[in-house]
Amino acid sequence: MVANKEAILQVKGLKTHFFTKRGVSKAVDGIDFTVNKGETLGIVGESGCGKSMTSLSILRLIPSPPGKITDGEIIFKGKDILALPEDEMRKIRGNEISMIFQEPMTSLNPVIPVGNQIAEAISLHQKVKKKDAWKKAVEMLRLVGIPSPEKRAKQEPFQLSGGMRQRVMIAMALSCNPEVLIADEPTTALDVTIQAQILELIKDLQTKLGMSVILITHDLGVVAETCDTVAVMYAGNIVEYATTEQLYENPKHPYTQGLLESLPKINEDQEELRTIEGSVPSPYNMPQGCRFASRCPYQRSLCHEQPPTLVESSDGSKVSCWKYTDQWVDQAMHRGVLN
Repeated sequence: MVANKEAILQVKGLKTHFFTKRGVSKAVDGIDFTVNKGETLGIVGESGCGKSMTSLSILRLIPSPPGKITDGEIIFKGKDILALPEDEMRKIRGNEISMIFQEPMTSLNPVIPVGNQIAEAISLHQKVKKKDAWKKAVEMLRLVGIPSPEKRAKQEPFQLSGGMRQRVMIAMALSCNPEVLIADEPTTALDVTIQAQILELIKDLQTKLGMSVILITHDLGVVAETCDTVAVMYAGNIVEYATTEQLYENPKHPYTQGLLESLPKINEDQEELRTIEGSVPSPYNMPQGCRFASRCPYQRSLCHEQPPTLVESSDGSKVSCWKYTDQWVDQAMHRGVLN
């Protein structure tokens, strides 16, 4: 891991649970990560692993009830934002920490011109006159590459293409010059060409504005292109935490290995893509031991008995797997099997 960097956001032991008639769903169940100034952290995992709930927890936007942040700290510039009163949190949300939501058509008001929606955010946080807020809204649309921004600012979301709506969301998120930008699957509904443009735009704006980015995605190709550090999530836990280079050169957790092996290889003639056998456990009934154990090719009895913790490897990366502990080695040697 990269050392001696200045952290702007630290998540410690975060737990976000949902209390329903079916039981308690442990959507996020004790995770830790750090976002350094000017860097991009990727949070990766399949659907339902807790990525989006993590981002909503940071902004304290969990629907309550049934959701509740039950434990942990989120340290932003030295303050635990989970302990702040709501009026102080509103000054941070959308201003110092901003978010690009997954689907712009459900995030934008369908009957208000997009320029007005951006200007409203600017007026709220920057305390400027409506005329000045409108000018800045148009400038933000120009900054994110929307042609004829004065005209587009007066249009409603349905009059814009999917790529333009996503650019409007980026403009809104960046309108108050945030120090941390959370991008939740910002290219999911877009075609490949527009995806590349949006990701390049975020990278360019990050360089210009010096902000930190949390990029939430299931696309490992996107991670390779954009992220400095990666947290791999599975069933509400972080199972591997490493620099992007470490993750691709030497993936340690069997789940990470499975994700990378499932990608198509350009230099191989593959009739079928590799898959990870089995299915994700129910968030209402998590296994006693490792949550990946039933799908893992290296599973031992220890894996089903006790949950592993995130431990640091010799290269500075972190992995939550019994395979990298002395206890695993002792058990394997006792059985005469070591792999």
